[in-house]
Amino acid sequence: MNLPNKITIFRMITVPVLLAAVLIPFPYHWTAALVVYFLGCVSDTVDGNIARKRHLVTDFGKLMDPLADKALVMTAFIIMVKLGYCDVVCFSLMLAREFLVSGVRMIAASKGKVIAANKFGKAKTFLQMSSTGIIFLSLAFNEIAGNLISNDVLIIVAAVLFWIACVVSVLSGIKYTKDGWFLIETK
Repeated sequence: MNLPNKITIFRMITVPVLLAAVLIPFPYHWTAALVVYFLGCVSDTVDGNIARKRHLVTDFGKLMDPLADKALVMTAFIIMVKLGYCDVVCFSLMLAREFLVSGVRMIAASKGKVIAANKFGKAKTFLQMSSTGIIFLSLAFNEIAGNLISNDVLIIVAAVLFWIACVVSVLSGIKYTKDGWFLIETK
């Protein structure tokens, strides 16, 4: 088990810890949720950079890294839907994209092919992590500073950010499907 894979496992562990920080009301639980989410998001960049730089790319990493990302980000979006910051249609479109791309990648893998992450996919992940992260940051800031940011303002900002992430997610899904369509047998 190399360092990038350990960091990927760490990111998977942040999912239940994030849920606990959100669902268990304790002093500064939004601040704790922000820290956990930030560490999970940063670990995505760190493990990839280490794996590429040190030539430590493994099959485990190729499989588990994107799954850990999806688990973390989709958990954050479920939290946002529950809190009323993200529209369920927006979330559903992003979730459907994740299943579609995962399916195409599984078909490719079964044929010995790898569909690598592209710029749309990386932009999608960045926008999803940023949009949810900004809401966690705002909730933590309000917890510490005493509700200086209006909830109405948060809802508007969140809606705009989440729909931008949604559009890029859908475009990314179309691109992945187009790139992998030749692998799908329809007979």
